[in-house]
Amino acid sequence: MGKVELRQYFNVVKRWWWLLVIGVIIPTSISYHFLSRQPALYQAKVTLMVGTTLQQPSPDPSLMRASASLARAYTVLVKRRPITQAVIQRLSLERSPEALAQQITAWVSPEAQLLEIMVTDTDPQAAALIANALADELIRQSPTSVEDSQRQQAFIREQLADLEVKIKDVEREIRELNNSLPNLTSAAEIEEAQRRLSGLEAVATNYKSTYASLLQSLINSSTNILTIVEPAVEPTRPISSRARLILLVAGAAGLALALGAAFIIEFLDDTLRWGLYKDRDLLDLPVVGLMPRLPQEDGHISTDIALDSSEAEALRLLRANIFLTPSRRAVSTILVTSPGRREGRTAVVAGLGTVIAFGGQRVIVVDADLRTPDLHEVFGLPNDYGLCELLLGHAPSLSKALQETNIPNLSLLAAGRPPLDLALALTSPRLIGLLEALRDQADIVIFDSPPVLLAPDTAILSGLVEGTLLVVRDGYTTLEDAARAKERLLAYEGAPIMGILFSRARSGGWTLLPRRRFRPVVAPPVVGEEGLGPLVDLASSALEAVGSGRGNLREFAPLLSQGLSSELEKEINRVWPEGRPMSAKDEELRDRIGMALETLRLIEQRFGGEVAEEWHLPLEQGVEAEPAESVAAAGQAAEGGDGAK
Repeated sequence: MGKVELRQYFNVVKRWWWLLVIGVIIPTSISYHFLSRQPALYQAKVTLMVGTTLQQPSPDPSLMRASASLARAYTVLVKRRPITQAVIQRLSLERSPEALAQQITAWVSPEAQLLEIMVTDTDPQAAALIANALADELIRQSPTSVEDSQRQQAFIREQLADLEVKIKDVEREIRELNNSLPNLTSAAEIEEAQRRLSGLEAVATNYKSTYASLLQSLINSSTNILTIVEPAVEPTRPISSRARLILLVAGAAGLALALGAAFIIEFLDDTLRWGLYKDRDLLDLPVVGLMPRLPQEDGHISTDIALDSSEAEALRLLRANIFLTPSRRAVSTILVTSPGRREGRTAVVAGLGTVIAFGGQRVIVVDADLRTPDLHEVFGLPNDYGLCELLLGHAPSLSKALQETNIPNLSLLAAGRPPLDLALALTSPRLIGLLEALRDQADIVIFDSPPVLLAPDTAILSGLVEGTLLVVRDGYTTLEDAARAKERLLAYEGAPIMGILFSRARSGGWTLLPRRRFRPVVAPPVVGEEGLGPLVDLASSALEAVGSGRGNLREFAPLLSQGLSSELEKEINRVWPEGRPMSAKDEELRDRIGMALETLRLIEQRFGGEVAEEWHLPLEQGVEAEPAESVAAAGQAAEGGDGAK
């Protein structure tokens, strides 16, 4: 299992943590509710001995096996109706024999012929009484009762004692007669003694035979006898319940079910997630970043964004990814569209225009969604006339239609009042001229287009702009809709798709720079710092590439090889000249950018030489150097006029 799969599993758990918590709390609470309503249970135990073989000096193994078999039979008999019904009548219990049988547990001790009967009840006194009553009733209904057995055994013992005396007397007479035989002289006396000796021996043999029979009878009569070894006593403590185990099992089962439900939902859910695609391409298109939720005042976008917040860093990185990455060509007109509605397209246009305007560039946002225009509401401006009136020739002029927003360098061209035939407005021949006029008055023109899957307007607009951004909403747009939107845009053969942008995604504490104990913070420049803003973004992107370890430092080769730190230092000195009084806010801002400058110098020292060798190919490989005149001419053109953009 790779790190990517583990990260995906972790993201699922992180996204559905509330479901996991609910899955644990609900079954645990229900189990605790029912467990708390159950009364405490008490157990009383009585022990009986089956047979008397354990009391014999030399127990017979066969009798011990017979007693064990009888004990197992009594474990079944004690729960039968004759025994339980008799106990109920004896103790006047208000329960059925079946209910009483559920309270009884009986087993045979494996070490001896001991029958143990356990009774469970909510009343400790009743538990002891029922256990003793069961033992008494079992003894009373056994084949050999205690009274009869004791009477028979007493009689047999008396007979055995009498026989022992007689046997001893006869044996004494036999010994005396044998001793007197040598002293006899006459044949008659000897014959009489021998006859008498034979009679005594016959009597002794008879006595011994009778004694053995009585002794065996005594043993057999005690095989199926029950005696109480340990009576039941009233318990003082309730039995230990399994409440903790039950709660643990209920919580674990609920957690497993919730976790399974979360993974099933994720498996069936094909919506796009920022956490899964922030570090990789989506539909073979680069993910340029995310548009966080911007603060609002009275329902309108506010410029009061904390300089070191994650939202500010996300906006700066988004601006750098779209416009300032060396591998991507510069664009001046951008079309922003989405697969469907309610995907944050208008907020992206407003936020993107805001962050570009923060860099000192002139930006015009155009509300080209003539069906549901709402970009003017974001900035709190009227929609009296705008794009529709200009295309239909109803508006006085472009300067009258453009409205200044509360954000410096950012203007709005509202949608205006849409006509009945929307296609008539977008197919107007004035559209191309209007676009050229917008380019003359701004560095960047951003169009808010209708959803590409719902309106054909995007096909008209995409052919007139230089780049298209596809906006998807985090956790809302499906992969199928995004793929269809991409196919539709590619089928129009209009502007290339610059990438995919996530909207309404939580940055989650994400930062542009790597998290360390000491982390320089690059704050966005204030209005009017036309040259400083792009350089700060370029430096921030290089720092983010090195700190994240993504291995894409080659993209920033021309920056490091051409001395970006020197250009950034020049712009810092230009914005804040030496000896010029500065406010506390300006001092803090300059110190932060200065920390970023020092870090960038260290990166250039470490990587600048390596990437320069990889970037500048030798002339032997067929790469010709540009003439000095062309370089100088390009530099002069970049200093003035529209080339500054």
